[in-house]
Amino acid sequence: MKNYKINDFINKRFHFIGIGGISMSALSQMLKSRGFYVQGSDLSINDEVKKLTKKGIKVFSKHSADNLKNIDIIVYSSSIHSDNKELIFAKNNNLVILKRAELLGIIASEYKNLIAIAGSHGKTTASAMISEMFIKAGLKPTIHIGGRDRLIKSNYKVGNKKFFITEACEYMDNYHYLEPDVSVILNIDNDHLDYFKTKENLINSFKKFAQNSKNGGVIICNNDDVNTENIRIYENLLTFGLSKNSDIYANYIKEYLPCKYKFNAVFCGCKLGEIKLNILGKHNIYNALVCVLIGLVFDIYFSIIKDSLENFSGTERRCEIIGEINGGLVIHDYAHHPKQIEKMIDVAKEYVKKSGGEIYTVFEPHTYSRTKDLFNEFSSCFNGSDYVYLLPVYSAREDEKMGYNFLKLAEGVKKYNKNVENFTSFEDVKINLKCKIKKGDIVLILGAGSIEKLAKSLKC
Repeated sequence: MKNYKINDFINKRFHFIGIGGISMSALSQMLKSRGFYVQGSDLSINDEVKKLTKKGIKVFSKHSADNLKNIDIIVYSSSIHSDNKELIFAKNNNLVILKRAELLGIIASEYKNLIAIAGSHGKTTASAMISEMFIKAGLKPTIHIGGRDRLIKSNYKVGNKKFFITEACEYMDNYHYLEPDVSVILNIDNDHLDYFKTKENLINSFKKFAQNSKNGGVIICNNDDVNTENIRIYENLLTFGLSKNSDIYANYIKEYLPCKYKFNAVFCGCKLGEIKLNILGKHNIYNALVCVLIGLVFDIYFSIIKDSLENFSGTERRCEIIGEINGGLVIHDYAHHPKQIEKMIDVAKEYVKKSGGEIYTVFEPHTYSRTKDLFNEFSSCFNGSDYVYLLPVYSAREDEKMGYNFLKLAEGVKKYNKNVENFTSFEDVKINLKCKIKKGDIVLILGAGSIEKLAKSLKC
């Protein structure tokens, strides 16, 4: 594989296959802002596609070789199959072909400081937290995240060439294209086993990500996660956690409002000060600690770090309060892994502990392979919810595998939770919720696929 630089592409024309993906749309806009011709194709006319067309980026609604007239470079994501018509045409006609992650690495390599946030859970929230801190410190970062941050109202921002902040996706080892100055590992959990096959392979992949850090760079790692043990071996390592043997840890943790926490941040035994998070969930303390630690690495005053975290209001689809139904709270989250679902149900438990209501969890499984590989974990992770509503699997890049659809998942869930219902449409879910929800209840809308449409229809 040739080691390209962005200047190798001057006067070249780009086509993105699957341009509506959250990362693909960000990268396409970054290139357009630098004067490159950019176009793309996507089978789904989602919000990202609509934004791109408003900015003058041409988007085709089907994949076809006819879309590639006068195109020099193809960019494609991991969700695109090898039999894609545009990809086949590009190969047969010797066009330059770049993986999404490869292009991200090329762009990121131009920056003096690359901060890459990896982990099975929490990447988008942590990346947004860190980005907002850098913005409020006046450091003008360039930002690439897997969600829409409320402060910048986007999934990207072009700043100066000193700082580049990005999510680092582990799927298919995509983050190995990055050579970070600061490599963050939030956590490691069984996921993407369709690619990694075993937990050992997954952990080794994260280890290589850490090893890719530049000489003199910093590795930041979760000290409370047993799966990071073999990564916490480097001299240039900083750790975070709730345990006191971490370089930075939280103590005196208290719930000051329903589902909202405050804590003291302690670095190397020295109390930095109290932080009151404005977003829901105890798990976000970990993300906040990472943010504090990176702020200290780059000499940002604690007063700025504190102010930034206390005013951080989150990103879309990450523990996002979207409204009410009959006085019951509705929260939308990207959760598509059993551990994420459990964390969201924990947030709901904290809420109903005070409201006296019940928890309704609506879930759209994401990919058949994940449903199959983590079937036992998915079966038991809804145990804390009073009611579970299951929707058909969002297939993404896959065909149905060995019958692991939402009906089979319902059978598994029923072993732990009897109150399970299957729905085939968002409208049926919506009607049911409006009939049953009462004041004090909480509704969780969970999934990484098209369930966002249901959440948006409930916004008020």
